[in-house]
Amino acid sequence: MQFSDKIREVEFDRTSGASQLARKALNVLRLFAQNSQNKTSREFKEDFKILGERLFEVKLNMASIQNLVAQIVYEVVALDDQDLSSVRKFAVSRIDELCEESKSAVKKTAEWGATIISDFDPLVTCSYSSTVYETLKVAKEQEKCFKVFVAKSETEDHSMAYGQVLAMALKSLNIAVEVFPDGEIGRYIPRAKYVLVGADSLLSDGSIINGTPSHKVALETNEVGIPFYAVCETAKVNTLEYLGKKSDLEKGFDRVPSNLISKIITEKGILDPNKIAQIAKGKIKNF
Repeated sequence: MQFSDKIREVEFDRTSGASQLARKALNVLRLFAQNSQNKTSREFKEDFKILGERLFEVKLNMASIQNLVAQIVYEVVALDDQDLSSVRKFAVSRIDELCEESKSAVKKTAEWGATIISDFDPLVTCSYSSTVYETLKVAKEQEKCFKVFVAKSETEDHSMAYGQVLAMALKSLNIAVEVFPDGEIGRYIPRAKYVLVGADSLLSDGSIINGTPSHKVALETNEVGIPFYAVCETAKVNTLEYLGKKSDLEKGFDRVPSNLISKIITEKGILDPNKIAQIAKGKIKNF
């Protein structure tokens, strides 16, 4: 299979959010389903699974990639004996459905997230999250007036500033934004009514994994005594971690413990962190 370049595109994409990257991974599998040279359905399933396993390992701290890839691979491999054409059509059709379900979940999550935003709210965020972007976009479409303070969220080598990427996207929506240096988190948190961040993974104990400097932001938020919200769809529940297969925290990511998180906003509503384990339990069949 000649899909190494497509896999690397997912692996080294540094500007897309986790939900976007999960759909990008599904699109690699769609491309395979449409163009593979397999002669039998058995060969197709075997190669489809191998490609899925390679995508699965690309970004271990982004659970939505693992969940969606695992789901489509499970469903395709589990198909009863069918001709190759039918298996291909099922794979492409189901990938399209999963992509639409992902987009719908982000939209519903954003709608729930927008409910916490009121006129004239000052709020703080950090890193880059497409779901945070969608949440603030919904609030803006509801004609709410608010200001966003964004930690610059710069990498150690200064090659990327993820908060700046988010700020530019928000400015294009005419949302009032101010980017501040990561070293001034303690000065900006007291100016906010609450903190709203995304999440790349939701762990079963209600903690999250998200881009740096999320943990420092959470600590300062707890010190000041304002709410800390994580907004993300339940596709980001880390099923592997629930099953006891823990992975190391990758460079550029923070773990924020559940005791620092007020609520987790998902497409299912605004949840207490202790509700995440039950959601993880419902996803284990694909693993």
